[in-house]
Amino acid sequence: MQFRQPHLLHAGGWRIIENQLPEVARAVRLAGGVPWNRVSFAPPSINDRASRAGDEKFDAVNARRPVLEHALAAAAESRVDVRRGVQVTGLLSDKPGHVAGVRIAGGTDLRADLVIDAAGRRSPLPGWLAAAGAGGPAEDAQERGFTYYSRFFRTRDRAEPPSFRGDLYTPLDSCSILAIPADSGTWSVTVYINSRDHALKALRAEANWARLLGACPLHVHLLAGLEPVTGVLPASGIVNRLRDLVVDGVPVATGVLAVGDSWACTNPSGGRGVTLALMHAAVTAEAVGEHLGDPLALSLAHHEKTSQRLLPWYRSSAQLDQVRLAQISAMAEGHPAPSATPSDPAAARMRNFAVAMNWDADAFRAFHEMTEMLALPDQIFARPGMTTRINEAAAGRGLPAQPGPTRTELLALLS
Repeated sequence: MQFRQPHLLHAGGWRIIENQLPEVARAVRLAGGVPWNRVSFAPPSINDRASRAGDEKFDAVNARRPVLEHALAAAAESRVDVRRGVQVTGLLSDKPGHVAGVRIAGGTDLRADLVIDAAGRRSPLPGWLAAAGAGGPAEDAQERGFTYYSRFFRTRDRAEPPSFRGDLYTPLDSCSILAIPADSGTWSVTVYINSRDHALKALRAEANWARLLGACPLHVHLLAGLEPVTGVLPASGIVNRLRDLVVDGVPVATGVLAVGDSWACTNPSGGRGVTLALMHAAVTAEAVGEHLGDPLALSLAHHEKTSQRLLPWYRSSAQLDQVRLAQISAMAEGHPAPSATPSDPAAARMRNFAVAMNWDADAFRAFHEMTEMLALPDQIFARPGMTTRINEAAAGRGLPAQPGPTRTELLALLS
């Protein structure tokens, strides 16, 4: 499913590719990957629009998922033995609690010093561990309740896509819109809703989907006179899920590591999945380089590095999902919207941050260091004077209303 869906490579992910996989960066550029920089999406409410030293840290290049994966696959095949069309059916174990390789369909065994599970959010690893006599991972899954309706477009002459108005992300009353530039004159537009909001599931029909975009001043130009590449691509059943192979300080098995979505998968509305996976791959390479000869030390070091560097990003994504789902759920169910001034200090802090970034150039850049996965919220708030600046910029202001239909107007469009 994800292969066909939109995705966004954040600046934090592009930095890893440029620094550690330069041949992949070259291939993505040659394939028409589009350079972009979050600073160029500053809202019109910010008066100070001058570029600054350091803005280059927001530089990134985005492409459709097949283009990126082709570049990654070509780099892999130049370095390792890639066996396509081979089905892994289980794990080998030469002693209790240790993985010594994988079983291949047809009865072949492939022994290995280390097995890395990069099979994604639907990885069968828990069942394989149980069959090999190992313990089960600790797992926490949260159904976030979003349904996505996406379409890809391109210019007829394969030229640059039209300019984007506003930010990539636009929250409306009871849905959100993501518009993402891609490669070779293509881009995607995604509408996502609360999965329980049955009235809005009519957006799966192309005509209804187009009616919504046609009523959005920031997005209507993305449809005019252009060539659709796909129909509406639905996606649902997305969960935030964390799977930990170290339980109470003890690995459920040595000789195996879970990486990327196999370890933790997030709701794709934040576009963090690919960047999170690249960050985790870098952490894994570091741990393997230090401890490959000691399976127990490797498992524990990988867990510690993952917990320190990756787990805060997963928790941040889950928290953002919770806030947005509460907002659109209230609209769909006819309940009062969540308080504009939440009583929880952490929530209030993030609310002020989201407001301030619409008015203050420094807050805008700091906020997008977070969205571009360059710095965690706690790292940003720890900077001298940052909290004061954010609070001053947010004082007496609310989140600006985004141009687009209200829920009542949207339901009328779909009727």
